[in-house]
Amino acid sequence: MKQKIALLIRLREEDKKLIEELAKRYDISEADIVRIALKEFIERHEVKVSS
Repeated sequence: MKQKIALLIRLREEDKKLIEELAKRYDISEADIVRIALKEFIERHEVKVSS
């Protein structure tokens, strides 16, 4: 299993609430919501990420 890296991001209160609501709706963690959103953004914009 790959080691996880912690990341600190600053959000406006309304952004945090949106993430909380999505996490509750889909019964997944807030971190998963952020990961999914980031992956979808990368795919949509055809960003190439080197490992």
